[in-house]
Amino acid sequence: MPLPVPNLDDRRFEDLVAEARARLATHLPELTQLAPGDPVHNFIDLFAWLTETILYRANLIPERQRRVFLNLLQIPVRPAQPAVGVACVGTGPRSVRIPPAVPAGVQLTGAGQTFTTVGEVQPTPLELSVAIKQTLGAEDLQALGLTLDDLHEQYALARGEIPAPFQPHVFDVPREPLSLARSLDKVYYLAFSVPRTLVANIDEIRAGLAGIVLNIAIAPDDADTGESVSDLRARALDWTLMVQGQEGEILSLPLEVVHDSSLGGRRAGVARLRLPPNPALFQGLTREDPMFAGLGELPPELPTQMAANRIVFWLRLGCAEEPDLPLGYLDANGVDIVGQGLKRDLMVGIGNGRPDQVVVLPDTQIDAGTLELTVAEEGAWVPWQRVDFLAGRGPEDRVFRLDAVAGHVHFGNGQNGKRPPEGHRIRVAAYRFGGGRGGNLPPGSLTELTGASSRLVLRQDWPTRGGVDAETVEQAEQRIPQFLTHRNRAVTRDDFRLLTLANPINPVARCEVLEGFLPGASIRAAREGVPGVVSLVVLPPGEPVLDAAPRPTQGLLKDVFNYLRQRILIGTELYVLSPEFVPVAVSVKISVHDVQTEQQTLRAVREVLMHYLWALAPGGAQGEGWPLGTAVRGRELLTQAARAPGVREVNALAVFVRSDGHWRRLEFDEPLDLAAYQLPELVGIGVGSGTGTPELPEGLAPAPGDGGARPVPAPVIPDVC
Repeated sequence: MPLPVPNLDDRRFEDLVAEARARLATHLPELTQLAPGDPVHNFIDLFAWLTETILYRANLIPERQRRVFLNLLQIPVRPAQPAVGVACVGTGPRSVRIPPAVPAGVQLTGAGQTFTTVGEVQPTPLELSVAIKQTLGAEDLQALGLTLDDLHEQYALARGEIPAPFQPHVFDVPREPLSLARSLDKVYYLAFSVPRTLVANIDEIRAGLAGIVLNIAIAPDDADTGESVSDLRARALDWTLMVQGQEGEILSLPLEVVHDSSLGGRRAGVARLRLPPNPALFQGLTREDPMFAGLGELPPELPTQMAANRIVFWLRLGCAEEPDLPLGYLDANGVDIVGQGLKRDLMVGIGNGRPDQVVVLPDTQIDAGTLELTVAEEGAWVPWQRVDFLAGRGPEDRVFRLDAVAGHVHFGNGQNGKRPPEGHRIRVAAYRFGGGRGGNLPPGSLTELTGASSRLVLRQDWPTRGGVDAETVEQAEQRIPQFLTHRNRAVTRDDFRLLTLANPINPVARCEVLEGFLPGASIRAAREGVPGVVSLVVLPPGEPVLDAAPRPTQGLLKDVFNYLRQRILIGTELYVLSPEFVPVAVSVKISVHDVQTEQQTLRAVREVLMHYLWALAPGGAQGEGWPLGTAVRGRELLTQAARAPGVREVNALAVFVRSDGHWRRLEFDEPLDLAAYQLPELVGIGVGSGTGTPELPEGLAPAPGDGGARPVPAPVIPDVC
């Protein structure tokens, strides 16, 4: 039971007035008969009010003591976390010349918030369109009144070649998520074009683009709550420039990826691509007859409003390790942004030569990792190093401690850390400050660009996310019981779990501890019962969604690992892993109570099954998420489906599991056994009324083979009047 916090003095204004009048009647009885409104009463009220303010301040002392106690426990109040995102900085519709690159540190403002660019960006007049060759099935082709033989004859294909029908699909970025699930060749076709006003100068623009570093803003699909992560490597994306050879064939020229802050599209960031120095390689790849647009290796046809003479060059984007490559956003001229202000070259104080000098910065909520502090010594600026603790430092160590929340810089006392010499100037070279939930902005909020040319155009078409307000003293106090449980050291199973769930860097919704589990070069090579090994299986927050399990990102795995490795015992071998998700589909046949609400009942069954098999709460029998390594049983799912409102009877239920690219129906009494590191991922649900054998849900059946013939992408041009 927590100890009550005493109130040092609970007297209020009325109590103080009554006490003053009682004392007045005792010491000055001649003043007690004064009429209301006499100035003596005003003096009494004034002194009562002043006394009440003093008591109020006195009662705040316990809060100060709580802050001191938190500092003694090394549980500082957590500073605000900034929102991050991407924006695009391009040139105007009439700018032919490629301007100089915009350096890092430019300020973006809008909606009462300030953001700072991270990294440089080369503005260009390029506009980006994203298209795929969307495959057509046999039913689609039949609906258009065509056959494969018609396409074979239309495009005069050689013997041994069969047409692979498709229609071009241009994504409406960013309102439409991008995916290669229905792509014929599993690549995005990126058309970089110029505005209509610059068509006459397209050759000059191509010459200016030669050899530059082109920034591509990229972000993952919001509907995909996480990415499949089995190790700590970034996902490799294939960026190639499409070039037409001398005999008309299409060649792919790989581009150098200078840097990719998006980790291959796993998070919002920028891929920086170096374009070739030869402008002759930039080609529009247009065909005189639009019927042949997209035939073979050619790029697909774009909408009529995108004239062919506006295209500067084509890129292809794919990913061998993740062929469907779901994305949420792609655009040219991207730059990383963070929801913080930036200060540079500030004189913040002068050394006084005394122990424990404190310098107050002009801002609070300082980003500690960006603070660069120097002290003038013998005519030169000497950098000092930020440390977490001054204790144990030598008397000549140039170190300081930062209170990031308050913006206070603490120097040493001459024994633990050097004192800034008297009269020497203290300067901050740079730091970023601010953050909080206010930086989580919708698209289009940032409208002004300061610190750069006024001719540049700013676009923010993707929301910024990740901003978290600074922690209050009360919130920090709530962490004290957990802290006292594990003392900030991971020893027991509960210590690992509590530290992971309470890490301040990246939110974790679920953590499972596997003692002695040692992952190998592949998941099948894993070993169990290895002494000294601790593996953590973590999951990020997420809402129940079909075919979108809450997979942890690489950033989450790295953050948790780096946070815990400083808190484990010597000799502990730590691994932070993603679970392996096993694709599962369920099909149900039911009878309903009321045919008038049949569709509502079918949806209710879908929701029940989706929530029950979800990896986080409210999934599983205990409502805490499907237990790791627990088998999936058809009878258990049948019971859950029967509990859905409106269901009279469950007539049949089938469970399907995908392995080696094929779906297999489980026998009704056959459990789907899962390994200790596995969880089910519900990728399809089929719910229908009536009886009969439940079939595999629609859209999950594998595509038929082509019999060994070489497919040739063939565009299908519908007749439009």
